[in-house]
Amino acid sequence: MARFPVVVLGGTFDRLHAGHEALLNTAFRMGRKVGIGLTTTAFLRGRSKPQAELIASYPARRRALAAWLRRHHSDRVWWIAPLDDGFGRSVEPGVSALAVSSDTLEGARAVNRERRRRGLPPVVVVAVPLVLADDLQPVSSRRVRARIIDRRGRRLSRIPIRVRAPREARPAVRAALEDVYPSPQIRWSAPGEPLSVSQRERERRRPSEIDLEVRLRSSRNGTWSIAIAASRIRLPAIRVRVRSAEELETAVQERLHPHPVHTRASQRRIRRFRPNKH
Repeated sequence: MARFPVVVLGGTFDRLHAGHEALLNTAFRMGRKVGIGLTTTAFLRGRSKPQAELIASYPARRRALAAWLRRHHSDRVWWIAPLDDGFGRSVEPGVSALAVSSDTLEGARAVNRERRRRGLPPVVVVAVPLVLADDLQPVSSRRVRARIIDRRGRRLSRIPIRVRAPREARPAVRAALEDVYPSPQIRWSAPGEPLSVSQRERERRRPSEIDLEVRLRSSRNGTWSIAIAASRIRLPAIRVRVRSAEELETAVQERLHPHPVHTRASQRRIRRFRPNKH
């Protein structure tokens, strides 16, 4: 049920992906009318974006965005406006709320500072959690442009993974990883085994060398603990009781998934707050 008369949001919307869709769908859930500011080519020239030369033109991005809106929200009132500064229509009268991704909250605070400077009341900020790809990194246009992931968040490039698991579990873990990721680069170690001096030194110099870590531990009653971690996300360990290598493989696959459109409950929660007035 819509709570606000007008919700606005802005962005480049290059390679329209699952993260964009989560932001847009939230705006339509929260607002009776939705206005979208789309960054212009001129505005982007003054900003630093990775692989900027690969960003689609304004007309192409507008066509793709409008087609998605017509397909998914044809019965709603919406508009797309050129965004050639940091604020767009978010600092105009009549706006009730601003939808932003959780990593752009500072921009939302800047909007409300500018609104107060203009003598307008602050808007409610709706912060939408980032959607995670299946490598537990956020889905982003930068990563889609680099062909690291696709628009749904599925990993396309090879992924370096450290696996800490007993030897008897490794065939099942390898099969699960190869089912999820294209040609994973797996580095094995036993649970609790310390890294060698050379490994520690290499990771000190190149901290992003490992994208994902998978840890398995077994107990005497046939229960396995499975924990998955990435640089920014650590999933809580789960315990599963398995009777075969096939069941262990399935358990690891299910822990590595779901894909970004079925993210954890904590990812689906929407935070709403009014920024500080100071």
